[in-house]
Amino acid sequence: MSRHHPKNTTLAEFAAGTLDEGRSLVIAAHLTMCGECREFVAAMEEAGGQMLDATEPAAMPEGALALAMTRLGLEQPRQRLLRKGSPLAAVWQPEKNELLGYGLGPWRWVSPGLHYRSVKVPAKSDTRVFMLKAVPGLKIPQHKHTGTELTCVLSGAFIHEGGRYGAGDCDDADQDVDHSPVIDEGEACICLVAMQGDIKMTGFFGRMIQPLIRI
Repeated sequence: MSRHHPKNTTLAEFAAGTLDEGRSLVIAAHLTMCGECREFVAAMEEAGGQMLDATEPAAMPEGALALAMTRLGLEQPRQRLLRKGSPLAAVWQPEKNELLGYGLGPWRWVSPGLHYRSVKVPAKSDTRVFMLKAVPGLKIPQHKHTGTELTCVLSGAFIHEGGRYGAGDCDDADQDVDHSPVIDEGEACICLVAMQGDIKMTGFFGRMIQPLIRI
């Protein structure tokens, strides 16, 4: 059972389809493991559907769909990340250690005990999507972000000022959050992250290694 959830505003954006694809992927991964948030999203979608039903229909010009896809940077409509009626559609497949429908880059070294791999998201966006893998006991230097950071724990756990985040938990942080996560004992922690902006180290050691960090 998930204990940490995305902000209601983030879930509402996901339900409305206004969240960019990178962050939507992280939310979809969380939803596969969190019944509470699935119910919230379903309720938001139901409310949106009722509003549409009450709206007077209007004819669409020819080629409207193609124009919308072009503006979104897509050649054709993409399948919903979490299909209605299939709430457990596995975006994250633990038995295969892969994301459904998304290409992954190789694991790359960031610092001792910490690796990342890129996630190939087709839609054009300023959101960078990647996976992080950290060994048990690793303490990540204190840092903050110049933008938003949306993280879903896929396996293992980390602990910071906000509590313990285990598999299925989601950390919805922004530039006001300053934290120093520690990887819990037992197993490596693997997370799916969608980040806007950059990481800014705030502690003395963090500032020393800042030039070495490239994510």
